[in-house]
Amino acid sequence: MEIAERKALLRSEIRAKRRELGPDERKRSAALVAKRLLELEPIMEAELILAYMPMKNELDILPAVFELKKLGKKVAFPLCIENGGLRLFVPAEEEGFKVGSYGILEPDPENSEEVSPDDLDAVILPAVAFDRELNRLGQGGGYYDRLLARTDCFKAAVGFDCQLVGSVPTEPNDRPVDAAVVPSETVIK
Repeated sequence: MEIAERKALLRSEIRAKRRELGPDERKRSAALVAKRLLELEPIMEAELILAYMPMKNELDILPAVFELKKLGKKVAFPLCIENGGLRLFVPAEEEGFKVGSYGILEPDPENSEEVSPDDLDAVILPAVAFDRELNRLGQGGGYYDRLLARTDCFKAAVGFDCQLVGSVPTEPNDRPVDAAVVPSETVIK
């Protein structure tokens, strides 16, 4: 089986498992992952952190974002642009977001401060799956892989326990992360 087929199969399996999670499990998982993230030294030492707005069935990272902001951290969010790229913005609180690509909230450039990947101290990113070797399987568009190639900051992928799998198929353009954080454990380099 080709790598692309193996990736597609794994995405399908994990997405099905995520859909089965109930609201209480989702809320509990988000709180546990937030707690684990705040225990990571590179996150606590970071001043500027890239997070994400969750798509349907992704782990809700907003409890962690709320805590990071309370600690005085600046939190940026990605904006999808043409050719599979991302621009990064620190949004103004209330008016800083609008519905964008894929129906998710994205920073509104009119009400946000743009930052460079070079400015990031840490990235908290979603994944469809990841493994103990810290390989990450994304949605398939390569947005984050292209971004991760442009920064050497600390990278933590987050998700539900069902997303930590035995092995993730990889290709040369796939970028590993420095940590994988799920409710039950943290895997770190």
